[in-house]
Amino acid sequence: MSPSSLSQPTRICVFASTVLGNSPTQVASACSLAQALHAHNIHLIYGGGTTGLMGALAKERVRLGGKENVVGIIPGALTAVERPGDVLVEEGWLARLWEWLGRRRDTASAPGVKIDSEGSGQNQRATLLSEDEYGLTIVTPSLAARKALMIQLVSEGGPGSGFIALSGGFGTLDEVLEVLATRQLGIHGRGMCLVNVEGCWDGLVGWVEGAVGSGFLREEYRGLLGIRGTAEEAVEWEVRAVKGFDAIKLTVRGSV
Repeated sequence: MSPSSLSQPTRICVFASTVLGNSPTQVASACSLAQALHAHNIHLIYGGGTTGLMGALAKERVRLGGKENVVGIIPGALTAVERPGDVLVEEGWLARLWEWLGRRRDTASAPGVKIDSEGSGQNQRATLLSEDEYGLTIVTPSLAARKALMIQLVSEGGPGSGFIALSGGFGTLDEVLEVLATRQLGIHGRGMCLVNVEGCWDGLVGWVEGAVGSGFLREEYRGLLGIRGTAEEAVEWEVRAVKGFDAIKLTVRGSV
């Protein structure tokens, strides 16, 4: 953890479905997670959608603590589906992101974003219509840029920052595996915890155990993944995340 991150707020990025699923228990878990984040004064980063578990989580976190505690990150191609009826505004998003991060506009650029001499962003926009309900939203040019920005913001967060996954489908699974793979490579040092409500993550947990047993995953890598039964337990796991994992440092050409 860099010295500069010690002065930053704790940030937890939550991966979740854009549908509600068939069980009301899943929705209750999303709201419980928002309440746990509020109780611990943790900022929420999420996928930027206003539907499903994702929307329920963000809306509850904003209701409890205000829109300044929430930032959503969504690829432009998904806005029509995951933010139906929203209005996109192209000006001012970058300055507002830097303000949210507490840094000067010219100190860095977000992954996948080019900053011109006037400080405006290319290929990215801010959505403002639902900001009072769902927090600040950043629209990225691609899924890869979305995940890179999520990892960057969490990596720069204060102690206890990390990643939590609620129930979801292919997209949620992809995000979980991205975080685990980049942690294994030493690109970041944050924890990934699953909220295993109604056994939703049993399949992935079984695969991890099988990969370890078959020799395709080193035993110590099992500890990269936390599994907890409730949202509150997952937040507590992140706050007390095990430190000292000796990640493999690989030389990777290009960006991961």
